[in-house]
Amino acid sequence: MKIPRLLITALKGGSGKTLITVGLTAALRKRGLCPSVFKKGPDYIDSGWLGIAANRPCYNLDQYLFPRDIILRSFIHRSANSRIAIVEGNRGLFDGVDNQGSFSSAELAKLLMSPTILIIDCVKMTGTAAALVKGCLEFDPELHIAGIILNRIKGARHEQVVRQSIQRISDIPVLGVVPGMRLKNFPQRHLGLIPIQEHPASMDFVEEARMIAENSLDLDEIEKVSQLAGDLHVVWRIGDNPQSGCLGQRVTIGVLRDAAFQFYYPENIEALRVRGAEIIEISALESNSLSEIDALYIGGGFPETNADRLAGAWIFKASVKSFVESGGPVYAECGGFMFLARELVVDHKTFPMVGVFAAQSILRTRPQGLGYVELRARDENPFFETGKTLRGHEFHYSTMVLDNVGPHHRPFDVLRGYGVDGAYDGLCVKNALGLYSHIHALGEPSWADALIRKAQEFRLNKILQNENLRNAKNPETHGRCPERRSW
Repeated sequence: MKIPRLLITALKGGSGKTLITVGLTAALRKRGLCPSVFKKGPDYIDSGWLGIAANRPCYNLDQYLFPRDIILRSFIHRSANSRIAIVEGNRGLFDGVDNQGSFSSAELAKLLMSPTILIIDCVKMTGTAAALVKGCLEFDPELHIAGIILNRIKGARHEQVVRQSIQRISDIPVLGVVPGMRLKNFPQRHLGLIPIQEHPASMDFVEEARMIAENSLDLDEIEKVSQLAGDLHVVWRIGDNPQSGCLGQRVTIGVLRDAAFQFYYPENIEALRVRGAEIIEISALESNSLSEIDALYIGGGFPETNADRLAGAWIFKASVKSFVESGGPVYAECGGFMFLARELVVDHKTFPMVGVFAAQSILRTRPQGLGYVELRARDENPFFETGKTLRGHEFHYSTMVLDNVGPHHRPFDVLRGYGVDGAYDGLCVKNALGLYSHIHALGEPSWADALIRKAQEFRLNKILQNENLRNAKNPETHGRCPERRSW
């Protein structure tokens, strides 16, 4: 299949990839190209910005989390109705999980047979830029570096010297020159972007980035470069259509989505929908109590930035705890895991949380877990069979300190990563599972199957309990055959 596409990358993190990719996406969208957007690696925040720039979901492509054939099928499926696909790389071009560069942006570009545009941060640099370009070309000759964008250029003289240096060693075109500037709406925090949900003027930033792209990039030539992409070939098998995954009885799954809980892969939500779930978005900050649901999914986020409001949501937290005590299935990741703890401690101030887990979540000043993880289910839990190995990722500043006694158990051994303490990840009480690791549905489809099944079990138990209650109130109906239902 012929899909015009580009992978935007850089020599290191913090080089301006997201700003330029967001601006390029918005500019191409204004041209009527309806770009599909993707983020390499397990990222939520950059994906959110790319998504609003494209006005469509941004999907993740990650060779560690799911196999190569799944990446290709997902990319082709989600690019089918667009005239160009934009993939933002992560970290540096050749940065992977080992000294071979495994799972790097370069490896993804070759898998997708995608032309690559290399961003060079030119601060305090002239001729060295050419040496870096030459190094990238010789480091992996199979990689198709099709263009260069010079970022943070100080002036005309600076641009001229850098351009001429690169032209002396290569015929790769310079497709854009972005001046160094102060951005009015740049949503930065601790060397990274803040989530779109926390930015008061998110569309203003996208508009500012679009104008930078239109003024600084050669959009016509960039479109031409995207046409250099090779034809993608993938074997479609019976069952590859996600719509074929419906598991029967429809259920209602609540998803906490607000300023505190915002990190969800769109593929995870889609996986639940195509299996028969109605998704209801719920705000922990605005709702009085849980809606009538059959399961609850709480993603990651920043509960610490909303600790006061979460602490004051007494009725809502009580309804969540009551749902767990009644056997309701709950799957919580990272920020959601912290929310289900007894307390959250931020800057030595303690905030009461839901209290499902007899533990205290303490926010630290440095990351406690960062990167890919591998887990093995060692104990009984509602969603994964014992012995199963899972791959995911983690990024958390908090630690989980357990009380001396508690009704929970620790369901996962950590084979790679940190989790709760380097040895295990997750806590489980009844049908509620919380863990620091994030799971991607494309890499672990059994996650969605299990959440749907537990929701169906809970829904059926509620129906049976209601029938028993009616029979107890009306003894004359006891023993009659219940009305037949379609499942």
